[in-house]
Amino acid sequence: MKHKDIPKLLIILYFINLFLYSFFSFINKEEITEIFWFVRIPILFILYFISSKKRKIVYLSGLLLYQLASVFYYVGTADAFLYATVSSMLFKFCLVLLILDLVSKSNYKAICVAFIPFFVIYLYIIEFVVNSLGDSYYIWIVNALFTSFIGGVAIINYVNDPKERNYWLLISSILFIVQIGAFFINKFYIKNEGIYQMVILAYGISHYTFYKFMILKEQEKE
Repeated sequence: MKHKDIPKLLIILYFINLFLYSFFSFINKEEITEIFWFVRIPILFILYFISSKKRKIVYLSGLLLYQLASVFYYVGTADAFLYATVSSMLFKFCLVLLILDLVSKSNYKAICVAFIPFFVIYLYIIEFVVNSLGDSYYIWIVNALFTSFIGGVAIINYVNDPKERNYWLLISSILFIVQIGAFFINKFYIKNEGIYQMVILAYGISHYTFYKFMILKEQEKE
């Protein structure tokens, strides 16, 4: 197998894994579901490591932090939820660092304006489940700031320059918000398989689209 074919194979594997995770979750096969749940981020980690020439430590660290958050969420205790929330926030911080160079003197005011609706939506989602968040409340506020900043940067960059990389970033930022909203509703308000499927798919696609943004951004600089 040629080296250039390995990323294509990993992308196919990533989406097959996502489909199987969704399917076995839907039919309540928890023992099998756990396998597909655990290997999602490792596949993406390897995919980026092979595809990228720069292999940014910040992005790789962010993926590891998200994997750690997923493990803590899976444990399900109050302390584990707090650790998961911190890990998730640090993951978003890593993403913020990766897009900071998209902010310039000419667009920072527009980004601040575009930031607001994302932040309001996020705060509404948090307020919806505030009684269940406990000590993690303020951490989720910080997470909201980071996620909304990503959304603001994504939408302004796409409006000003609708190139492919900015399209992938915009899709990723929207799906991150959809994922968190569906996650909160499913975990704290109403258990629903349809909503959980939305979490799974938004999660999987948002991570892949951000990976695509990273690769296209790198290729443009080359």
